[in-house]
Amino acid sequence: MHSDHDMMLVLLAALLCVFGSWVIANLYRHALKQKPRQALLWYFLTAVTSGIAIWCTHFIAMLAYQPDAPVSFDFGLTFVSLLIAIIGSTVGILIAGMFRRRVTTVIGGVILGLSISAMHYTGMVAYRIEGVIFWDKTYLVASVLLAMVLSTVALFFGAQNGKYATGKMTGSFALAIIGLHFTGMAAFHVTPTCLTGHSNPDEFRLLAMVIAGTAAMIVMGGLFTYFIENRTRMENIVELRQARDEARDASRAKSEFMSVLSHELRTPLTIINGYASFLTNLKGHTMAKLKPNEPISKVHFDELGDQTERYGGRIKSAGDHLLTIINELLDYTSIELNSVKLNRTSFAAGDLLAELAEQFQGLAKEKQAMLEIEYDEFDVFADRGRCKQILINLLGNALKFSSASSIRMRAKRVGDTCRLEVEDNGCGMPAEDLQRIFQAFIQAETASKSADGGTGLGLAISKKLAAAHEGDIRVESTVGIRRSSPSICPSAPRKSRQRKRLWPRDRPFPNSGRGLSL
Repeated sequence: MHSDHDMMLVLLAALLCVFGSWVIANLYRHALKQKPRQALLWYFLTAVTSGIAIWCTHFIAMLAYQPDAPVSFDFGLTFVSLLIAIIGSTVGILIAGMFRRRVTTVIGGVILGLSISAMHYTGMVAYRIEGVIFWDKTYLVASVLLAMVLSTVALFFGAQNGKYATGKMTGSFALAIIGLHFTGMAAFHVTPTCLTGHSNPDEFRLLAMVIAGTAAMIVMGGLFTYFIENRTRMENIVELRQARDEARDASRAKSEFMSVLSHELRTPLTIINGYASFLTNLKGHTMAKLKPNEPISKVHFDELGDQTERYGGRIKSAGDHLLTIINELLDYTSIELNSVKLNRTSFAAGDLLAELAEQFQGLAKEKQAMLEIEYDEFDVFADRGRCKQILINLLGNALKFSSASSIRMRAKRVGDTCRLEVEDNGCGMPAEDLQRIFQAFIQAETASKSADGGTGLGLAISKKLAAAHEGDIRVESTVGIRRSSPSICPSAPRKSRQRKRLWPRDRPFPNSGRGLSL
């Protein structure tokens, strides 16, 4: 071979063959992982890439052959050899890939090897040389057997799941192509009929370069398609995993919510049923306490009325709690199904904070917390009821869950917007909980662990209401460090005057060094 071939073109043919075989191995293994309909397209792409790589390797290697006689090509038969390579590769790869059995893999490998052989020897017939040609039948038969065996081995390696399966298929298929060609060329002997010393034109090398470049572009196109589809598939897998995780989290959150909700509903309903039962039997218990022939006096009526009033008050308190839970559920559902409709009016921010401070004074005393407010005097153009609802959620959470000794509400003007803040010096929250708390059905601490309970909808509703005002709600908190609280910016203020506090300035706001917890 060294004396009869241009070694640069031989090396070019070998490199193209190895690269093409590697692309074919990747495409074939990728096709095996697809569903039947999708796999069919990938098998065709693999077969076309295979046929072109085989034919180009053969043609460049033929151009590398340098006999001492003039040569030419029958371009009709040369084109037929290309069609044989593509059609034979298609049939062999489809049979091996679509049925995926040992027998079909062997059949597919034999057809693929025969197509390589048929392509090679059709190309050799198209190779016209001025001389007497002699064929060594032993090498000829050996080349065909070599192509069939190595092609079959390559398809078996391609169907494996091992780490080096792609490399094994690449090597086997490349050996099948190269082995067939050069074993077949060893069977080819020519005796020139013209004078010796003839050399073929240098244009053969240029033609080989053009064919190699074209083949490389086509094979690269197949490889590029594989990479794009594979990347898209991986991105889809990532998206599906994210969707699966989100669905799983949502399902878990709803399950936890149902657990919390059952706890929340059971408590007031138990109270209502219990005291309703007391009221039902109250007359009988009172009559049972009377002595024989003792008349019912005004004292008995007063005692009965006091007990009725006390039990009725507890029933009303439990009923109000139950109504609050139901209203939260209905409110969140209506916000989810419909856009939030706001009734914007102009109101003083300080008046809203003062109203809330008065409303929560009882709970603040019960929790042994000091409640303060401070604000700039300005008017806000927003939905007063919705702003109050947001602040009630924030303030209620600070009082119920933070274990804070001091809580402060603020209203201040920031540029063209209004900022409402609730700050406490409570126990703080870890960073991973700061975004979760604004999701529906999520609580940093479940109702079963907290004495005050909650549905986990308050902050989710507050965030949607803030967004409806073209604002936002945020939280800052670090365990062990006192930080500012969630704040909302409902709308631009109308006017601004000096800052004013309702609470005396000689009562300092304590700083315990602990962060916010909602």
